[in-house]
Amino acid sequence: MKNFVVTLILMVFAFVGFSQSNSYYKVGDTLFYLNNRATYVKTNTFVIIKETNVGKNSNVYNVAKFVLDSSKNKFTLDSKFTTNGLQILKSNGNFVSYYKNGNKASEGNTLNGKKDKGVWTYYYENGKKKSEEKLSTGNFFSDETENLIINFWDSKGNQTVTDGNGFVQFLDKDGLVLKGSYKGGYKNGVWTAFKGKIKKYEETYKKGSLSKGTGWNDAGESFSYKEIKTDAYYKNRENGGVRKYVGKKFNSNTAGVAGEIFVNFLVTKEGLVKEVNIIRGLTVDYNTEVKKILSEMKGWTPAKIRGEAYNSTYSLNLRFTE
Repeated sequence: MKNFVVTLILMVFAFVGFSQSNSYYKVGDTLFYLNNRATYVKTNTFVIIKETNVGKNSNVYNVAKFVLDSSKNKFTLDSKFTTNGLQILKSNGNFVSYYKNGNKASEGNTLNGKKDKGVWTYYYENGKKKSEEKLSTGNFFSDETENLIINFWDSKGNQTVTDGNGFVQFLDKDGLVLKGSYKGGYKNGVWTAFKGKIKKYEETYKKGSLSKGTGWNDAGESFSYKEIKTDAYYKNRENGGVRKYVGKKFNSNTAGVAGEIFVNFLVTKEGLVKEVNIIRGLTVDYNTEVKKILSEMKGWTPAKIRGEAYNSTYSLNLRFTE
């Protein structure tokens, strides 16, 4: 049996082999991306290079990122930022995101593609300031941080949270009216979400941590949960379950084949595997075997949002050695 390594990934990889050298790219060049990784294939995301040699560094660029608005079938400005290299977009420094109407959505500093410790400002779609937030500092035992609300304003410009304390009510991106309190910058007590007069969920927080939650779908079914969102997983949340399954089932008569297979598939809300797609494969024999193995997998726990299962895409990388 062939030796191989299975590595789970959180994005679909697209193979690119071009240089990131500044001599190759110039202001105005356009590059397409899939999950922030450059690809020669036309996708729903592209960036336009606005500046090269940022800080006199030949591998640092200022870019503007555009994404396809499928409802209008046109590309709109998503964000502007500085990236270290172009093969993988990784923002460093000031980052600005935008609504589809062109108004600023958020602004703050980033480090290695993540929010940096500093104040981030968020805005309503009408252009008014919504909140000022920052990451909490880690402690001696953990480097984990949480988002803290410093100040909050309602859509009319009235400040309702000051220095991390107060009450908020606002319309979220899903059209739900959220109500709840902050204490010391953290969510605290009971938070509710309504769609019109219908309650969609109720959650209880203590210093930012969710204690319990109950959600209701459009059919009125209720779901209890202690995590807002969970990804699909096989048997358990460790990667070993998928690795052991593929290792036990894989059988190919093709000898001397080495390389990688990038694949994604749908894990349905019923826990079944559907729509297995080989993004980049090896031989027909290997590709067919991988699709067969994955399609027959049972025992998946589907992804969930607020306790309700939903269909989700799962991606992985299979590496084969001779």
